[in-house]
Amino acid sequence: MPDGVFGVEVVTPEEALVAGGATAVVLRTTVGDMTVLDGHTALVADVAPCVVKVEQADGGTQLLAVHGGFLQVDTSPGAAEGLAEGNGPLPGLSTRVTVLAGVAELAQDIDVPRAEAAKEAAAQRVGELSSGRSSAADADAPASEADLALAQAQGALARAELRLEVASAGA
Repeated sequence: MPDGVFGVEVVTPEEALVAGGATAVVLRTTVGDMTVLDGHTALVADVAPCVVKVEQADGGTQLLAVHGGFLQVDTSPGAAEGLAEGNGPLPGLSTRVTVLAGVAELAQDIDVPRAEAAKEAAAQRVGELSSGRSSAADADAPASEADLALAQAQGALARAELRLEVASAGA
């Protein structure tokens, strides 16, 4: 492997979305944006919902919509040796970046029409909840329930917007 290459994997409970060599991983943590390069300081951090950009060792780029999770950078000797890519393990690499996400999607796997429909529905719901109660049943609900409904609608809108951002950048 050329200098500057390290092991990276992005995994969800269902599957490993990315596994192999990379020259950079760009993402957002709860304390700000960061780029991880070979030899980065070891750390564990919360990943905020964001676009994750993996610059692969072969020059390609993988974009993912990651809806939160955790980042681990391991710099112990041989940290990436067990990580397999294409023809086998990545021997001798001492930096390994792991992104653990509850939900993540590769740009090419995002269903754009479905994401657009989800965005429209969520935006409509946010509008209804922001301008007052959306129905007579909601009028009797305590403010905390209305606040929770609004926060859930805003979260759905943010997730749909992130999917669309990643899909358009990956196109």
